[in-house]
Amino acid sequence: MVAAVRHGASLRATARRFGVSLRTVQVWVARAHDRRLDRVDWSNRPPGCRTPANRTPVRLERQIIALRDELREDSVLGEYGAAAIHRALHADGVARAPSIRTIGRVLARQGRLDRGQRVRRPPPPPGWHLPTVASQSAELDLFDVLEDLKLARGPLVDVLTAISLHGGLPAAWPLRTASTTRILP
Repeated sequence: MVAAVRHGASLRATARRFGVSLRTVQVWVARAHDRRLDRVDWSNRPPGCRTPANRTPVRLERQIIALRDELREDSVLGEYGAAAIHRALHADGVARAPSIRTIGRVLARQGRLDRGQRVRRPPPPPGWHLPTVASQSAELDLFDVLEDLKLARGPLVDVLTAISLHGGLPAAWPLRTASTTRILP
């Protein structure tokens, strides 16, 4: 595309020819600028700035870490978390102290949290407490009753519902009133 533009084709005609947007051609021509084409970095780069505009300044992050270490050693109440650091920053007169959540993110980014991340283990298989159901050699039906379900301009009804654990087959039986003598059959 850049070679076509350098040979005199317009940006719009080049975009049409290669089936891309005008902005794409403009970006690549600007990146090539006046350099030889074999010396241009053609790799994709993520859009935007390399560091976010709202990133906490490094100086303030260092101050937060220093305050945490200081509070951990000298705090009368033994508090040295994000809320305590936030209070200490205000007490020190920091004009634009970050929020408690931002301080927590700084501590996490710097690896200064006491507790590791929570370990999430997968759930047990359905019917794990019954060996034949867990091995899927037997099925288990789950029953429930919806009581006093109001239908539009109708009476209150109860509904007996069922679903099979492994097959996921649903069933429902409307009842005037749910009682053991009506449900057992």
